[in-house]
Amino acid sequence: MGGTQELEPLYDEVVACGRCGFCQPTCPLFRATGRENHVARGKNVLFRNLVEGETAMGPDLKDAFSNCLLCRACVESCSTAVRTDSMVLAFREAYGQRFGRSTLQRTVFRGLLPRPRLMTLLVKSIWALRRIGLADVLRRWGLVRLLNPKLERALELKLGTPGKLLRDRLRDRPQLAGLQNLPESAGVRSAKPRTGNSQRVGYWISCAYNYALPDVGEATVRVLERLGATVEVLDNCCCGLAVHAYGDGEGARRLAKANIDRLGNLDRFDAIVSDCASCSAHLKEYPELLAADPEYAARADRLQATVRSFSEFAVEAGGAGLLAQGSLDAVITYHEPCHLGSRYQGVVEEPRLLLRSVPGVTFRELTEADSCCGAAGTYGVLHPEISGAIIDRKMGYVKQTGATILATECPGCMLQLDFGARRTSLDLSVLNVSQICDRVLDAVPGLERVPG
Repeated sequence: MGGTQELEPLYDEVVACGRCGFCQPTCPLFRATGRENHVARGKNVLFRNLVEGETAMGPDLKDAFSNCLLCRACVESCSTAVRTDSMVLAFREAYGQRFGRSTLQRTVFRGLLPRPRLMTLLVKSIWALRRIGLADVLRRWGLVRLLNPKLERALELKLGTPGKLLRDRLRDRPQLAGLQNLPESAGVRSAKPRTGNSQRVGYWISCAYNYALPDVGEATVRVLERLGATVEVLDNCCCGLAVHAYGDGEGARRLAKANIDRLGNLDRFDAIVSDCASCSAHLKEYPELLAADPEYAARADRLQATVRSFSEFAVEAGGAGLLAQGSLDAVITYHEPCHLGSRYQGVVEEPRLLLRSVPGVTFRELTEADSCCGAAGTYGVLHPEISGAIIDRKMGYVKQTGATILATECPGCMLQLDFGARRTSLDLSVLNVSQICDRVLDAVPGLERVPG
């Protein structure tokens, strides 16, 4: 082989690629660019040449393997189910080990994400700068583009509204008044459930909801309580998906272990619920990530069995029946996040069932509903032109539905879809499934409004 020993375990996988090209029509990147090295078949050839020593690892290969959304559409369309996403991750990790990582990556992955308090301080500082308009001033002066053109794309996404973070909002909710003296790192328990038999639920706080879209998390907790759950807001740090996707395997394993330790004894929960498809998907893959560590692998198995996406839990808890007692006059379509659907968690029918169960709702299926929207973590920021082409295609299909509400269950997708709607002048609301459920349950006769 060619001096890339760390990649050799995947050699049998890559040689299974028959180069049939069935991956091409399902790959959002290939549809946008038409470039062979952006599709699975091209990556598999490059990877095989690399392992066989015909190609040397270097910056010239970085473009091919950085241009992947990890959506697994190629895996699903492959007759031999070649795990091209695994090869992409393996290349990214090997490249990082060989050529080093940027100072920004090292700082964020190893310094900030494992330390939620420090991360919170940084985010609050950023929000303070935005409140006084400094970011907008710098942008108008052209200094943002001069510093880094990709920052302009980040600002275009309108990453949340400066204000109180989700964890602070949940801590300050009226029914939590008796818990105000808890240390900031402590979990927070909600009031007693409003309906039905109580289930003990741990609510996993997504970084994106905490820092950028706190209204979603508040809606989710209200719905969980109305479904009869006693909710504990978990003291988790970042799930580590972004770190894993960039190929920092050791950093991802550190975060996974830190979260398992933070969660403690899982026997106190009937379920751990996340309204972020990326978080719930990655938590369910902790056993694979920690397979080499017997102690943590066993605990990861227990966590995997406990984790539920929001829609998954809501259906199990009888949410469709409860929603059928309310009403909402709206035309709704649904974008299926890659990390929620058939390629990751297999949660396909549950969100659609919840939406269809609401009287007054006209649900219209979206063409290519399960095709990636082009967000893929920071991909949309780092590759704005390609991501823009992908979201334009998505919004074209959304327009065909005539929807007034575009539902999804992922913060990255929400931000990208909202950007796409503004970019294409579509007049619609982009909402999490939990927010729609919250609105409907507000109108259910006799169901108490949970203070927010």
